[in-house]
Amino acid sequence: MEKIRAVIVDDEEEAREGMKSLLSKDPDIWLIAVCSDGVQAIKAINETSPDLVFLDIQMPEVNGFDVLNSVQPECMPAVIFATAYDQYAVKAFDLHAIDYLLKPFTNKRFYESLALAKARIRNASLQHINQKLSVILAGYAQEKDTQEADALIHQNAASLADKLVIKSSGKIYFIPKKEIVWIEAYDSYVKIHIGGKYHLVRESMKNIEEKLPENVFARIHKSSIVNINFIAELEPYFNGEFVVKLTNGTELKLSRSYRSSFMGLFEK
Repeated sequence: MEKIRAVIVDDEEEAREGMKSLLSKDPDIWLIAVCSDGVQAIKAINETSPDLVFLDIQMPEVNGFDVLNSVQPECMPAVIFATAYDQYAVKAFDLHAIDYLLKPFTNKRFYESLALAKARIRNASLQHINQKLSVILAGYAQEKDTQEADALIHQNAASLADKLVIKSSGKIYFIPKKEIVWIEAYDSYVKIHIGGKYHLVRESMKNIEEKLPENVFARIHKSSIVNINFIAELEPYFNGEFVVKLTNGTELKLSRSYRSSFMGLFEK
């Protein structure tokens, strides 16, 4: 019988080590990845397609729900949520979680949840095989739709000059460039901040920067691009650097290597 391939995702080291220790005692489990944040989790799940994921919900920047929204459908594993906040339980089960571990949980409760997951995964094997073809066909249809959408975008490039077109969570978004507050590099992704929300996009900062008007957006750091219309003030830092304060309260560093080009925007 094949082992169940599992992944642990939790931003707390103690929690990761605890679950790792418990799983090591089950000969049916093969722990293939341990992740400390949401970005690592998205990459691990999409690249390894595990059978089971123990997923923390309350993580900084990219939470557990963001992780699942960014996972390719064909890579979607069985999920056991583990968190200290029980207000997420309803949403967790809306996403078809197998179980929900409320921290701190006992070893007995953990193994009960694991046993439930193992039974569900084993029983679903045949169903999974039957569904795999449907997923492939659905993926083909989605790819075809995406290609048609790309063609439409290309044909209407002039009318979309004031919008940034991105693909995120299987959807295509047309974002007015003037509404983008700032953009940050996040591992192999970028986070595009709009108001109190953001889009996580698998893209490079260089490619995103090339799509933005130079007289409105400024690179202030290797990890940051800002819309100058949302800058509230500049505060001297040290060694020739500044703190850029945005109207939403965000504070970013203006590094020396980008200071000259940034200041040049205001001399034109």
